[in-house]
Amino acid sequence: MFKVNYETAREKAGLTWSISSSPYSYMELAGISLSEYNKNPLAGVEVYNIKYFDQVREMFGDFLTPAATGTPSVSYGHINFLGVPLVFPDGAGEVNYEHQHKSLGEWINILKNNMEFKEMTPDGQFFLDYRSKLQEAYPDRKVNWNMGYEGPMTTAYELRDMEVFYDLFDDPEKLHEYFRLVSLNIVEYIKLHRRINGLPEFNPNEGAMCDDIASLIPADKFEEFVLPYWEVYYTGTSAGKRFIHTEDHTYRTMKFLEDAKITYFDPSISHKLNPVMIRDNCRVPFGWRLGSFHFTDLSPQDVRDWVYKAVEDGANKVFTHVTKLMHDDATIAKVKAFHEAVVNAKDMFDSGASRDEIGKLVTPKGRKKFWDNWPG
Repeated sequence: MFKVNYETAREKAGLTWSISSSPYSYMELAGISLSEYNKNPLAGVEVYNIKYFDQVREMFGDFLTPAATGTPSVSYGHINFLGVPLVFPDGAGEVNYEHQHKSLGEWINILKNNMEFKEMTPDGQFFLDYRSKLQEAYPDRKVNWNMGYEGPMTTAYELRDMEVFYDLFDDPEKLHEYFRLVSLNIVEYIKLHRRINGLPEFNPNEGAMCDDIASLIPADKFEEFVLPYWEVYYTGTSAGKRFIHTEDHTYRTMKFLEDAKITYFDPSISHKLNPVMIRDNCRVPFGWRLGSFHFTDLSPQDVRDWVYKAVEDGANKVFTHVTKLMHDDATIAKVKAFHEAVVNAKDMFDSGASRDEIGKLVTPKGRKKFWDNWPG
């Protein structure tokens, strides 16, 4: 059975950072809309032309990492294989799905009868063909099929919509069966997803989950209704480290991360949390993200303060992403300030400086802002 020594986990995790680029930046530079990118493989071929990453790296610096080449990311690939149609907006929206209105019992029957994914859906085939076009254009790259999936609570919500929150109180016994089947079904879809991408069905080293909707399950029901199904997911997909991305939690659910044997927690955009709340309410190594939209309201010095304060308050990773609408001179300067600060903090940390010593670099203004007046 997988175990984590939380007495030493954060110390061993150390301090890391990343600044990654995204296809959205490349789209902006290529003059290609999100709708065209989602619908037209030739648009994808153009977006992943190395010249656009080179242009972004020229703006920001050699520290920028490229986006992996792959089909457009669709979070709802799994439920599409359960008969849920995808929606391809004509405007700027991401690929979405048609909301369903089936009963809890109907979904239980559908899940029971669809535990093997033997047939490709039309949308799944479209993205397989899309991947073939990308692979033909870029034969030396690994090209991913990104018909994705979500964790148990998010998938359960996608199928039942808001009714799933009433099910918690109206029919908890049947809801347990629904959550169990959803979790097992995700595991089977992950096997398909990994096979298509040339990976073994089971990853012995690590498993990763995205489950944002878990934050909407009341804390007093979390142990009963969330943890058992996270366990089904993780044990079905990996025997190793457990990573989780789940947004918008409060300090009240932090303690459950240890119960789930999580080895790295990415709270992403979680304005009800801050690094101190995470640090003081669990012992799980965690990251802290500066969202692309946060840069708008910060000065370069604010950005440096954000980095140093996050490190002081326990973050094991600080990171950000460069995306569209960030190519102006003012934002570029702020991203460079982020890079300057993370490199300095990492050098100090690796040389033996304590987190408190790194925190001394936070200005009085920054100390007042982070975190009492964050995000502002």
